[in-house]
Amino acid sequence: MMNEPTITVSGNVTRDPERRVGKESGNDFAVVPIAVNRRKFDRTQEAWVTSDTTYVDLLAFGPKGATALASFKKGDPVIAHGRVTLHEWQTESSAGARLVVDVDSLGHDVSLGVSRFSKGWVSYDGDRSADYDPSPQNDLVGAVDRRADGEPEPDIAVDEDGVVQDDQQADAALARSA
Repeated sequence: MMNEPTITVSGNVTRDPERRVGKESGNDFAVVPIAVNRRKFDRTQEAWVTSDTTYVDLLAFGPKGATALASFKKGDPVIAHGRVTLHEWQTESSAGARLVVDVDSLGHDVSLGVSRFSKGWVSYDGDRSADYDPSPQNDLVGAVDRRADGEPEPDIAVDEDGVVQDDQQADAALARSA
């Protein structure tokens, strides 16, 4: 359809992504549930506050879904772009609607932290392509805590929100990610 509405949303994953199977197609896909918080500066409190939260299900089909399952976990900041729909539902005792985005693009929101990219693909069963290089500099887990020479990075102190508090450590982390 040519005139489908599209949207770009950013938020945090509310629980680990789920693998699902289409009722009619039988094909695997992933659901990445996120919370999108509306934040505003409250002058009386002199602080940013959350005024409301919208919950969105991001649907990733085909290889995107398998990659999403392997890439995201609860709490991750994400940004997604895709076609938006409102799915209405009804049971005997209640009814409602949920916002759903069929994603064209999905990734970590790097405005909120450091992310590493590894080329290749992954299947729904976790098998990786031949292109995948499991060396420490390409490993999704090991890449953040190793320097280019393979030596471990010194620990970076962060607050409870994961924000680097020391300016020198923040500059060093930004330089490594460039």
